[in-house]
Parts: sequence; C-alpha cells; structure tokens
Amino acid sequence: MELYIMPGACSLASHIALLWTDIPFDLIVLGHEDARSAAFQQINPKGAVPTLVLDDGTVITESLAVLEYIADIAPAAHLGAPPHDPVARAMLNEALAELVSDMHKAWAPVFVPNRFTVTPAGEADVRLAGFVQLDAQFARLDTVMTGKDWRVLGRRTVADAYLYVMCSWKDRTPTPLSAFPHLAAFKARMAADPAVIAAQSREVSISVP
Repeated sequence: MELYIMPGACSLASHIALLWTDIPFDLIVLGHEDARSAAFQQINPKGAVPTLVLDDGTVITESLAVLEYIADIAPAAHLGAPPHDPVARAMLNEALAELVSDMHKAWAPVFVPNRFTVTPAGEADVRLAGFVQLDAQFARLDTVMTGKDWRVLGRRTVADAYLYVMCSWKDRTPTPLSAFPHLAAFKARMAADPAVIAAQSREVSISVP
C-alpha cells in the first residue's frame, strides 16, 4: 500500500493508525504544490490527503473511510469495532464523523478565512468567529473525555489518532489546549506513544519523491 500525506495535515491520523497495525506500507510525503499537480490528481482528483492506494490500485480517500479501512484490515490491532456489533460500529462512526466534520471543519475559518469573506479586511473577524467555534467544540469534547483515556469504546481506536491531530493544532489559537485539561492529558499520553513519535518523525524526514 501507499499512503499519501502532507506534514502537519490531518493525514497524520491515518499514518499513526497504519503504524499501529504493523502492516507494511510506503509513505509518500507531498507538499502543497505536489497535491495540486496533474500527477497526483490522476490518483486523487480532489488533490487532498490522506489518500491510500491499495496493492491492486484501488484508491481510498477521505479520513473517515481510510481510518475505517485500516481498522477493518487489521482486526488483531483492535482499532475498530467488531463487525458483529452494530452498536459499537455506530458509536465509532459517530465519533469519527464528529471529528472529521464538526471539529475539523471548524478550523476552516482559521486556516482559510478568505473562503468566508469577500474582502481581506473581513478575514480577521472570520478568524475570531472561528476561534469561538473551536473553543465551543473543544469544551464539549473536554467534558466527553472526563474520566476517559480513549475517545470511544473504552480502548484505543482509529478515532484517537484523529483526535490527537485536532488537539495538536489547538495551541495555534488564542485559547491553548491547556485550557481543556482532559484533552491536554489525552494529547500528552498520545504524544508518548511510539507510533505517534515515529509518524511525526517520518513526516518531517522523508523527502517528496
């Protein structure tokens, strides 16, 4: 398999999850220009990461789909929900969907404020509104994580890899992650995980082919 990622992007979650499985894969690190290139868009016309290319050439895109696929192909790693347990699968899907849609999308006004205003002068207000929305998202999830080591199912799942990425971005905002103690403790535990350490190290050390 080949996993296409960009350093610092949400694709770090898929990278971490694959390392948790011990399944061999090739990591291909893209820059922003590479993601817009004709060569990559032949693989994924969305020009987005993560993009997972299977051995038979099948292409899987979107974090939720990639993470669920990783969990399904490595049942021994216990990163997903049992196929015979529809409630557990629904709970994992709920946690992933919330992270990928509600929480991740709330970052858009912060990272790309020009999408939400027609004047450059309005970008500062867009960012401020984004910070408010993010604080609300983090406050709610901090409550959810009270007394919990993992986001869902009482054990490590692919959702934890994605939550880690969201937490790792929070110090870029006026309200640091430390304001949300349960999420800060979660991030600290994850940061000590060997796969998390390895993934972050690999993403900055591997050159774009």
